[in-house]
Amino acid sequence: MAEAQVNCDNDDKQQCQPCSRKSGYRAAVIFCLTCKEFQCLDCSKGHDIYAIMNDHKLVSVAEGQSHVSSTECDDFDATLYKCVKHNKRFKFYCKQDNTLLCTKCAITSHGKCENIVDIEDMDGQGRCDKLKNELVAAINLTNQVTELLDDANSRLSVDIRALSDKLKDMKARFIQIFDDFTDEILTHASVYSKYTNNDLAKKKVKCETQVQSMKKDLRTLDSIISTGTPAEQFITEHRMLDDVQHAVKDATSIHEELSTIDINCSFDDQFKKFKSKVQSEFNSESFKISYQLPNPSKLEFVTSIEVKRTGDDLKEPMYTGLSFLPDGRLVVLDNKNIKCLIYDVNLNVKNSCKLPYKYPHCVTAVSDDEVVVTSGGAYILDFLNVSKTNKVTFKRSCKMNAQYDSISMMNNENFVVSTIDHIKPFRIVSMSGDETDINIKTPSKKYPVGTNYCTYICGRSIIVQADGDEDKIYIYNIESGDNVFVKDELVKSPCGLAVGPYDHVFVGSNSTKCLVEITPGGRVLSSHQVDMEYPCYIAISKDKKLLAVSNCAEGAKKLSLYKIA
Repeated sequence: MAEAQVNCDNDDKQQCQPCSRKSGYRAAVIFCLTCKEFQCLDCSKGHDIYAIMNDHKLVSVAEGQSHVSSTECDDFDATLYKCVKHNKRFKFYCKQDNTLLCTKCAITSHGKCENIVDIEDMDGQGRCDKLKNELVAAINLTNQVTELLDDANSRLSVDIRALSDKLKDMKARFIQIFDDFTDEILTHASVYSKYTNNDLAKKKVKCETQVQSMKKDLRTLDSIISTGTPAEQFITEHRMLDDVQHAVKDATSIHEELSTIDINCSFDDQFKKFKSKVQSEFNSESFKISYQLPNPSKLEFVTSIEVKRTGDDLKEPMYTGLSFLPDGRLVVLDNKNIKCLIYDVNLNVKNSCKLPYKYPHCVTAVSDDEVVVTSGGAYILDFLNVSKTNKVTFKRSCKMNAQYDSISMMNNENFVVSTIDHIKPFRIVSMSGDETDINIKTPSKKYPVGTNYCTYICGRSIIVQADGDEDKIYIYNIESGDNVFVKDELVKSPCGLAVGPYDHVFVGSNSTKCLVEITPGGRVLSSHQVDMEYPCYIAISKDKKLLAVSNCAEGAKKLSLYKIA
């Protein structure tokens, strides 16, 4: 097979293969014999960063080209270039019928066609480049639909559980009638839910299968673009184009079907036999659960206060820890003045007290009247009691083997904490102080104070980490071991995180002066401008209706409250 160079930005250069899979076009500078990929300077840096890649052998682009041929591609399919009917290699192309032909086809089936050309005379390069762009776009679209299917399945389960609240309300109005029909209603809803979940699961499997097939085609396409002959490139484009168009059509069709899922359980027939009073009250009663695709949240400004020195403050305050109690009060840590403050729902300070250690970092509510605090100046977790009258008292302390920054509830027994200068970016700490590393692959580096934050999405087994050094958001599924990272122009110097409606994660983007909203699958959904410079630290109330944010702007610090709509 003749070697072929790939055009990059109109220059005759070898493309970086990882960049090309993301629709980027950069010139490769090395070839990794282990990865079997041409890589640009940025993509090749992983060989220096990750220990697992230290033994990879890197060679020049020219030497790499001598090692590569289309048959070395793991997903190379030799039948792509052969006629199914005669098992012979394609040699001709019939423009009249838009058909690839082997020699036998050309003689036996297309002998009278006047517009048959030799494939060797066709230019497949441009068509392959266009197909590659369409294939990447199709993969991205199908992945988005897969994420929406996951979200639809999750939200549907949550909404089905809401039936219980509706049933309880009816039960209070007419207990005996309700008891007679509860099982029937729930069974009906369960059958519908099972049917709908099965349908969503089938569509998800279809999307995932298409993505795997298209990824395979993409790897083949990369190899053919790099090393294939014009004829092979033309054949590849011709054979793959229909599959890509079908995948786009299927993904688009599924996406359009996801707009609304309704459950309607009418009570008309069930209540006709009862007395007219009961019938008049319940005749029109029905259940309706609607699921709409999650839209970006809206933040409505409520109030804001300037954070300034008061009374016994020796330094300008810095609010690094925020957490809502279940009743809506806000617990705040002043890192500089070593204080804990309690604010009401209107951001009126109700109490302020000194803490017995240096540099309190973050806080999270454990129960109605208990919070836990991390410290950058001591290897401890402190549990504090916050009474209904806003009195703060020390409860107990746990000695730690590492320093921790952000902290969030994982379940009733454990927290997820981000580390300071530790080989693992986050750990699990129990209520009793037991520390456990999570067995998933993470970047092999230590994070200085103020560069590493995390939160936990309950019910999804997902840890979200903000890497302030690299302007990245990592999303780890600790059950499956899967992970993705978010790199976006909106996310610069990310700091605090909090989980909001639909399990969307809000991230304080210090340098872009906004809060960025990200889905559990890693899609940047929107950004929200706030009334302060350098927003850093975030808390969201238990009912997901309020958001508090503080900043780190020297001389212009604020604490602001927003409604989430």
